[in-house]
Parts: sequence; structure tokens; C-alpha cells
Amino acid sequence: MSPSQKPPALYVRIANDLRQRISAGEFASGPLPTETSLADKYATTRVTVRKGLDLLIQEGLIYADRPRGHFVRVRRPMIYRPQQEFRKRPLSPEMDSFLTEMMELGREASQTIEVSVVLAPPIVRERLRLEEGELTAVRRRVRFLDGEPYLSNDSYFPRALVKDSDEIMNPADIARGANVVLAELGYQQVRTVREYEWRMPDPAQTARLGIPPGTPIAEEVVTGYTAAGQPVRCVINCLPGDRIKMVLEDERPRLGSELTIAPAAQEDLETVTGLWKQAGDWLRERGIDQWQYEPRTDRIRENIAAGECFLVHDQGIAIATITLDTAADPDFWNAEEAAEDALYVHRMVVRRDASGEELGSALLDWASTRAEADGKKWLRLDAWRTNQGLLDYYRARDFELIRTVPADGRQSGALFQRKAGRVRGVGPTLTEPADSAIEPEGK
Repeated sequence: MSPSQKPPALYVRIANDLRQRISAGEFASGPLPTETSLADKYATTRVTVRKGLDLLIQEGLIYADRPRGHFVRVRRPMIYRPQQEFRKRPLSPEMDSFLTEMMELGREASQTIEVSVVLAPPIVRERLRLEEGELTAVRRRVRFLDGEPYLSNDSYFPRALVKDSDEIMNPADIARGANVVLAELGYQQVRTVREYEWRMPDPAQTARLGIPPGTPIAEEVVTGYTAAGQPVRCVINCLPGDRIKMVLEDERPRLGSELTIAPAAQEDLETVTGLWKQAGDWLRERGIDQWQYEPRTDRIRENIAAGECFLVHDQGIAIATITLDTAADPDFWNAEEAAEDALYVHRMVVRRDASGEELGSALLDWASTRAEADGKKWLRLDAWRTNQGLLDYYRARDFELIRTVPADGRQSGALFQRKAGRVRGVGPTLTEPADSAIEPEGK
């Protein structure tokens, strides 16, 4: 503390001292010292001690149970996983998924459910795109753990959609989930939008969940939509900060079951060179000297114009590129080899965030099929001589190393070939648009 700073007020120092002792577990099995004993310890009045205790109450760290005294609030947070909205459930579950999960964790779980038909609050009316005066059916739930209310969960449905559903309109568990019921009514949810606001609770939320002073909440608003974009459900969850631990899991999305591959257009030049640069950066970070030069844009532009450069798209995003031509590089392939019918692979690049799913293998299979359709005997490539991992990669994909050519000024030169038409059947399916389907040469 600098000389110009004043020491904190005594009640703040009392709160700080007690907070440290609570953190050390000193009062885990009993009450805090009485106000009188604390006043004696700190040579002050009970009014000052009470102000310090009030700070800890506002933080949600302790609670007052008069006349017994002040006690440390025991925290047994419930793990809340918002991303499990569409998790598959048993066809005939014995009870609600929340109750099942909590009981499996050894917690005493219960809930209260009320169902009513109401005019929705403004936020729900907006999310469900309701007309003025249009009614909703709402299922209001309070979920309890070990006898204490942990969260509230209010699900609103346009009444016109669910008025004939006995399950939704009945104040009882829907063990198989409201999503299943909506799907059977013809309103299957395929997408949700989640909104979060962190704030202090309003009086109604405080009373409903017994939220102690100074405890913030997270309010979660979840809107569910059908494939046609129709909103069919709006859920408002109140998650008190002293009893909920939110856990979010991110998993890299898998590639689509069917990817498209098509010739690149001139406007794709920057995309192709961007894939090249990303691969070069990744190699450099690993101490590999391959592709440590600027992309040869003139050559790539020529390949695009000739229909030899291809892009793979996943939901409209370019994730890989490959170039195929029939020109045998004279620095590597001798005259006898050049006379053979072969298709040559160049600049095969897969985005790093699309790696690990054998997309490269699928590209080589596609190229092999194309070579056979064009009446070629071989699918060939020349690989970077010093990239041992790359050489092993091609060997593992049934390419035979013919020889290594130490051409002057060239770092490539490990020559590989595989029989045209050889397909390993590994990796995702690549689908060509109808106007770029494989046709034998001469057609």
C-alpha cells in the first residue's frame, strides 16, 4: 500500500480476514464466531462487525440463521451443459433426463411443474413471432437438488401448436422430452439459438429460487426452430451463480458426409494460393523446408484456365485443392516414362482444420478414378525429397517409390506412381457437379 492510500475501513478488514479463514476451511463444520466475540477480537462494536458480515452475505459466501448465528454457505454446484439439447434419449425413459442424471450422481432430485395458458412476456412474444394477444402454453418448472431450488425452467409454446397435446398441457414429467412431442406434432426442432444475460435477479426470481443477496444469475433464453425456420419453443432458464456451474464443450465439426469437388474458377485464385500459403506456414512451424516460397500464381492461373485445378468444398467453404495434368516434368520423368499414359498430381493441399479425416486419401482415390476414366495407366506425383513424413504418407496409400531424382535447384524429386483406378475407399465421399463429371478423353 502506497503512503497516499488509506487503509480499508475496519469492517472491510474484518470481512477480508473472515473470508481468508473461510477459504482455509476453518468454519466448515460449525457457525462463525458470534458478533460479540468478533467485536471483542477486533476491538470494535457489533455494528461494525455486522457490516463486515453483511459484505460476506452479499457475496453469497455466508448466510444468517438467527438466532443460531452465521454459517458458511455450502456450495455443491450442479453441472449444466447447454449443448445437450439434441442428445438422444431412450425411447421409453423412466423419468426426466434431469432427474435421471442427478440421481445417478447421488443427488436427491425433484421438480415442481405448473402448466398454464398465458399472454407471453415481451421477450417470448418476440422470439416466437406471436401476434398481439396470441396465447402461449407455458410449462413452469423449478428443479430441486437435495431439497434446495437450483434453477427455474419455463418453456413457452404457441398455444395453437400444442393445444391438443395431452403431454405438453399436463403438469407432469415428459420423460421422453418435449422435443420428441413437438416432432410428432409436425414441428421438429432442428436448430436452437441461445442468448445469455448475466445480471442480478429480479424480486420474482429471488423469491422463487431463494437466491441470497449479492448473487448474480445467468438468464438463458433458448429459441427452437424447425427446418423451415418457424420458431416453436422458447425456454427461459434462470441459473443462480451460487449453485450452477456451466460447462460448454467444443468439438471440431466433422466433414460433411458428401463433399463437392469441381474445377476452380479464375476468381478462386486467391483461395487456391491461400490454401498453399497456409500449408507452407504449417510446414515451416515444424521445421520442414517444403513450399517456403511464394505461390507461382501464373502457373496456378494457367492450370485454372485449363480446368486442371480443383477445389473441394464443405457447405460452400473451400477446404482442399488438387491439380491434375498430363505433363511429365522433364526434370524428373525420363522420355520412356513420359511416353506412358499417366495423370500427374500437383499441389494437393488440405486445410489444417479439415485434416485427420483422410480427405487426402479421398482426393487420391478420386484422382485415380479420373485417371482410369481418361484411359491412363498411372497416377503419378513427385514429392519433396526431404519430407520423410510425406514420403511415408504416399507409401501408406499404395504409391510405389520409383526412384529419387536430385535435380539441380529442385527440392522435389521423389517419384511415386500408383495404378490408375486403384481405390482404397478411405475418407469422405467426393461428389462432382453434373457439368464436371468424369468423361473419357475424346468425348
